[in-house]
Amino acid sequence: MMIHNKPYSIEVLSEYVANDPVQVKEMIQLFLETIPPEIVTLHRLYKEEKWFEVYKLAHRIKPSFEVFSMDSILEYIKNIEIVTRENNTDEKLAGYIQSLSIELKEVEKMLKAELIEE
Repeated sequence: MMIHNKPYSIEVLSEYVANDPVQVKEMIQLFLETIPPEIVTLHRLYKEEKWFEVYKLAHRIKPSFEVFSMDSILEYIKNIEIVTRENNTDEKLAGYIQSLSIELKEVEKMLKAELIEE
């Protein structure tokens, strides 16, 4: 069963690793190992009201989403950056972080499926 309309693409990643399917799977695995814990940290920093730390973390993880062309998640990351860059926040920040988390959970399932597909 082929799933179309995935919220990500591995085309950019494939070009980045010279279309090596082994390296593509390694990069997917690396994403799955590193990004979910970073989102847990993002939630903690938000609860601690460490706005500039939230900004720095969002900025640091953004390329991981860019390489997978995760446009909707990237919108949340960019919005998180915008509202926290000046070391402040607004009422939308919690929603951005929550939406990012929800979408990431769906993407995680799909990426895990990519690892077992041949």
